[in-house]
Amino acid sequence: MGVWELTALGVEPLDESVYRTLLQNPDLTRTGLLAALGLETAELCLSLKRLEQQGMIHLDTDGEPSPVDPGIGIEQLAERRLRALQEQQLEVLSTTQSFVLRATRGRGRTGDPGQVEPLDGADAVHERIDELAFFARREIVVTQPSWLPAHEHLTGTREADLRCLRRGVALRVLAHRAALPDSEPAGHLRELAEHGAEFRLLDGSFDRIAVFDRETALVQTTADATARQALMVRQDVLVHALHSFFERCWSQASDALSCLRPGAEREGLDELHLKVLQVMACTDKDEAGARELGISVRTYRARIARLLQHLNASTRFQAALLARDKGWI
Repeated sequence: MGVWELTALGVEPLDESVYRTLLQNPDLTRTGLLAALGLETAELCLSLKRLEQQGMIHLDTDGEPSPVDPGIGIEQLAERRLRALQEQQLEVLSTTQSFVLRATRGRGRTGDPGQVEPLDGADAVHERIDELAFFARREIVVTQPSWLPAHEHLTGTREADLRCLRRGVALRVLAHRAALPDSEPAGHLRELAEHGAEFRLLDGSFDRIAVFDRETALVQTTADATARQALMVRQDVLVHALHSFFERCWSQASDALSCLRPGAEREGLDELHLKVLQVMACTDKDEAGARELGISVRTYRARIARLLQHLNASTRFQAALLARDKGWI
């Protein structure tokens, strides 16, 4: 069994060592663990307590540990970690609006309307969006909340979105998952994806934000979409903060490609890749996996490396979880 890296799941290195030792020697007692790992009694007690709280071991009435199968324990741990990351996403997004509004109130009193400009009414908001999209040169990033009306497009109109992409402007969108079942917004997102736009999905409630070329931002100032009120922000520090918030959420959001284009994520993977994935998920040793598929160990490992790259996974365990979520195994 290879060396695991579970720190991303919130497991401390010491706890990982204890857990791995128990998996390799499930009959070890506390005394055996102390000897095998060279730990102090207090250290081991704290480690076992943490592992029990994380659902990775069971402690009997005498306090003796037994490991939970990693297919259950680590998977549940990963799911809890992913839920925590999603909660952090939403916390960041919900903080954004209040942060900008508080910061811009002070700016507004300085009499510098060029830095922060309130936009009131649908016509004013759409006019400014069209202008900013028309002059964008490099990148537009957008959060698309669930309460946005279906007929509203990402940067104003369908034509404006496509025109930006044809000019080579990168368009990245954090869309609400609830928008996908609706045929109209899903169709628009799918069309933009075919022209090079990138999409990822978020859950929960968040506000609409658009940042143009990291120079200007528009922030929706009310959850009432019919009011169409927004702030246009040019103040460097605030724009940088909004863009940083977007990047943090983007890095943790789930990819929308499989929802927009079913089967697209499997492009480039042949039948053997998928068989390797299935065997990898239930076989610890490469030799055994290669033997089951009737291929060389070298070919087996090369296929696994390709799968990790395709799934953007850093470990085999992570690749197996992602593949299961996508329904591949």
